Amino acid sequence: MKFIQLKLGMLIVALYLSACSDKEPHAREEVIRPVRTLTVSMQNAMATREFSGVVDADRKVDLAFRIGGTVVEMPVLEGDRVQANQLLARLDQADLKIQLKAMQADFDRSKAEFLRAKTLLDRDLLSQSDFERVESQYFVAESKLDSAKQELAYSAIRAPFEGYIVKRHVENFSEVAPRTPALTLMDLDSLVVTIEVPESLMIHAQRKDAKPELYATFEGHESSQFLLTLKEIAAQPIPGTQTYSVTFRLPPINNLNVLPGMSAEVSVRPFTENDASSVAYLPTQVVLEDNRGRYVFVAVPQRESKQRNAATIERKNVEVGDVSSFGIQVISGLAEGDEVVTAGMSQIAPGMQVLLMASN
Repeated sequence: MKFIQLKLGMLIVALYLSACSDKEPHAREEVIRPVRTLTVSMQNAMATREFSGVVDADRKVDLAFRIGGTVVEMPVLEGDRVQANQLLARLDQADLKIQLKAMQADFDRSKAEFLRAKTLLDRDLLSQSDFERVESQYFVAESKLDSAKQELAYSAIRAPFEGYIVKRHVENFSEVAPRTPALTLMDLDSLVVTIEVPESLMIHAQRKDAKPELYATFEGHESSQFLLTLKEIAAQPIPGTQTYSVTFRLPPINNLNVLPGMSAEVSVRPFTENDASSVAYLPTQVVLEDNRGRYVFVAVPQRESKQRNAATIERKNVEVGDVSSFGIQVISGLAEGDEVVTAGMSQIAPGMQVLLMASN
């Protein structure tokens, strides 16, 4: 009986030890977390940058009378094409003509007196002081006549260049004050597109070696690209923003009716060749930040590991730029081919072993 009890006891102990030995390997087995990554391609830096632009006329001017009066003639309508020096508007000239006629008569009299005084001076029949008095009166009369002629000229507005009337600010028989805009004239054959560029790109735009490729497209006609040329770059930011106004010349467009005020999509390729090796774009949620700065988690493949797609998590500090439709701009800290973790960053830490999933 004792022998049977002893064998049963040994059997129970053996079963217990066997169970324990089966569990120990599972307890020591490490769970390797799979991670999804995005492969960094510096070619992303070569991607075209897009900006919303507004079309405007290269030559645009508000025309105004330099004197006040009543508008009595305005032979042009909005949308009319006008030639250079064409009459666009005229004030009532009745009083001005009367004034001019009086100034002309005063000038004629003063001129006759001046010529007579000059003859007397040459014959020593007139003193020098009396001659200078007559001469002064003649010059004053001449000045008043010129002023009267100028006033009459100021009562009419003529086109300074060929273009289109895009706005009539006053109507016939209305009273206008001096220098109040009466008409707006634009040269629609010479158009420009203006965009706002963030300061992070202005550094590149100001370089002498900058050779960007620029073109404009219009809604509904995206297949048609119109090459732009740089006209001017503002030296100061737009008030209240950190953007600068950049204006491009638009080539003549025959197949579309492009007018000032229309919107355009301006595409700008990299400003310099160096941009291709120094900038990449990532989803904004990928870039994290703590008291040490901004950073991303990179999964470094372990080539020598027996585990397929094994990798080790590393932290890489990065410098970022502006945010656009491409994502957040990473200026430095990453290299071509880096596998940046794109999800579950809160569940990983540097040094952790992970498995790479398919890249996006």
